[in-house]
Amino acid sequence: MEHNTKKVSKGLLQSDELYQYILETSVYPREPEPLKELREATASHPRAEMATSPDAGQLMTMLLGLVDAKKTIEVGVFTGYSLLLTALAIPEDGKIVAIDVNREPYDQIGFPIIKKAGVEHKIDLIESEALPVLDKLLEQHGNDGSFDFAFVDADKVNYWNYHERLMKLLKVGGIAVYDNTLWGGSVVMRHESTPEFMNPGRQYTIELNKSLAADPRVQLSHASLGDGITICRRLEMGSTKRKVLKGLLQSDDLYEYILETSVYPREPEPLKELRKATASHPWAGMGTAPDAGQLMTMLLGLVDAKKTIEVGVFTGYSLLLTALTIPEDGMIVAIDAHREPYDQIGLPIIKKSGVEHKIELIESEALPVLDKLLEQHENEGSFDFAFVDADKENYCNYHERIMKLVKVGGIAVYDNTLWGGSVAMPIKYTPEGRKPGRQSMIELNKLLAADTRVQISHASVGDGITICRRLH
Repeated sequence: MEHNTKKVSKGLLQSDELYQYILETSVYPREPEPLKELREATASHPRAEMATSPDAGQLMTMLLGLVDAKKTIEVGVFTGYSLLLTALAIPEDGKIVAIDVNREPYDQIGFPIIKKAGVEHKIDLIESEALPVLDKLLEQHGNDGSFDFAFVDADKVNYWNYHERLMKLLKVGGIAVYDNTLWGGSVVMRHESTPEFMNPGRQYTIELNKSLAADPRVQLSHASLGDGITICRRLEMGSTKRKVLKGLLQSDDLYEYILETSVYPREPEPLKELRKATASHPWAGMGTAPDAGQLMTMLLGLVDAKKTIEVGVFTGYSLLLTALTIPEDGMIVAIDAHREPYDQIGLPIIKKSGVEHKIELIESEALPVLDKLLEQHENEGSFDFAFVDADKENYCNYHERIMKLVKVGGIAVYDNTLWGGSVAMPIKYTPEGRKPGRQSMIELNKLLAADTRVQISHASVGDGITICRRLH
């Protein structure tokens, strides 16, 4: 399939080449033709940068499916890329209330493509300021708690005002996604170093991120896709610093900002304790990145996970977050060839947390254990969630087995799939120690992009995680 080869901006990542790699290997191959057509048509608009980034759009598509979205809100439409992806994802009788103060770009660029795609009947586009429309929706009986999903990409000054109204309109378990929440990385720039035109939006974004992190009504994940998206899952009320590396982002400060504003304030105390205990281990870099863990926690909740698999445990950070999320009678089959770091560091904290009974840890190579599980026919299609963070050369082998073990609608998450950004580096610039893993990740990414059994999202959190939702 041909793709638009126009040079893309790296966004928040360390290089243009890494961002292009994500797009070319995972996003563009799965992008529906109407979305591709609209993206390419939007590229010629003078304000093309206002469009939803396609990697963020890919994750939004998955989230729409995970909440079985049927009734949604969109604040800010532009040419309609996010509107079209929503219309394609929701069922035939689904409905989107879309609001924009200026519908001209949509009418001129997006609408003809949306009409050709046969989904315009799902869209109610209102040309207006958003706050009066949201207030009117709240005045109409039956709208409270009735929407499944909301996407906000409009005037930054009103994001918190939108959030307050959306918390009433969204159902418990529903999702609100806010775009541009890292504002070109300026949230960590000194005020005097920030380009003048970015200063107002920068301050509003900083305030929004502080407010969302403190909002007990939502579970959140700050994902560094596109220009940063913050994903908020509405909770039922009453439910319950060491120097970091920048990972794949443009600076340590930006990664620290995500952790300090959105991840650490919501990190349960046992996870915080385990993360800090792991930091003294010589191989601390093997631990699950806490921003990736935050997104995994949300995914576990979205699929109501009860029975899970973990391949690769190390000290047990991801194992503990899973055990804290699944119900009291849930079960994790955890596999690692070497359990000493877990026994020495993770197990005492897990015991203290009262969740060790949910964990069956098997010290073994993973393939024989997965094969043994498959020999027991009742295990096929019985797992809700899988997380893989082990020997990279076997990721493709693990994937084939996990596709039989995970149920339709279940999730498999593969860690380190951008391998320090080396997947987009020329081989001659790749550190020698990264070369074997680099090639394994490149092959895995190609395999997953071509696998029709799964819906995928390549999320540039931590060292890159690829989320696969089994379709059939």
